[in-house]
Amino acid sequence: MQSDLVRHAWHRANGRCEYCQLPANLYPAPFQIDHIIARQHGGATEGDNLALACIHCNRFKGPNIAGLDRATGKLVRLFHPRKDNWEEHFLWKGSELEG
Repeated sequence: MQSDLVRHAWHRANGRCEYCQLPANLYPAPFQIDHIIARQHGGATEGDNLALACIHCNRFKGPNIAGLDRATGKLVRLFHPRKDNWEEHFLWKGSELEG
């Protein structure tokens, strides 16, 4: 991946995972650059489709763009860090992130 795209993702995210908001300096493993919409689903390798992600969030999300809501059983689009407001989707309760 082009280094300017990687630098742009780090700068835009202010060094935090764009999914859980964990600061990179508090996480023991290196952060990754995630394709918000995976390449296999037509996502491009361009700034608006890249997100800084901790390895936990990146592995949990994987190439998925939707998942089953545990409460309703319905298929729902996953959080999109460019389109969705983080505070409307997540809440920290102590050290646990709640959706």
